[in-house]
Amino acid sequence: MEISLEHRQRIEEIIKKNPRLAGNEDLFEDFCSETIKRSLSVFSSINEINNLEVYLNKISSSAILEVLRSSGRLKRINKKYQKINETPISPTGSYKIDEQGELIYDIPDHSANFEEKIILQEDIQRIRDIIVQIDMCEKSKKYRDIYFLRYIKGLKQAEISKELAISQGEISKRLIELITKIKEQYNKN
Repeated sequence: MEISLEHRQRIEEIIKKNPRLAGNEDLFEDFCSETIKRSLSVFSSINEINNLEVYLNKISSSAILEVLRSSGRLKRINKKYQKINETPISPTGSYKIDEQGELIYDIPDHSANFEEKIILQEDIQRIRDIIVQIDMCEKSKKYRDIYFLRYIKGLKQAEISKELAISQGEISKRLIELITKIKEQYNKN
């Protein structure tokens, strides 16, 4: 069964009104697709608009939760969903790539004194070294590429997914893994 344009527009409107869309706009199409997939049988069995609206709200809410959970942005703890925040580990300054393809950062924070700039650059360089080390140990996971595309180029997870031909859920999972590994390595030293 195929969905009508009117039903798709109604689903899009419901999802746009859902408060969980805020901060997750890059998953809008995933929310719509999952809701459509789950509601196909409802469209053929319900004729009253009010009943359809109620069902679509319930279906879209559960579909959105599932997409957020599978993309690694929500997890269920003690029967409640909790948002997982991405921790940006990129500098606020600029970067360049040297001849070996290594990232080198320049921190143009004029309020910091010279010593603070050096310490910040050392911390960022240390994080970069940790990422390179993690990537070398697990080349197939493309941690360095994912880090570069997300935090240096500023791409959304959906864009990274297309760029690397890896599912968006897997990109999200690997970002969480990478951040966890960086924190572990950083705190060891």
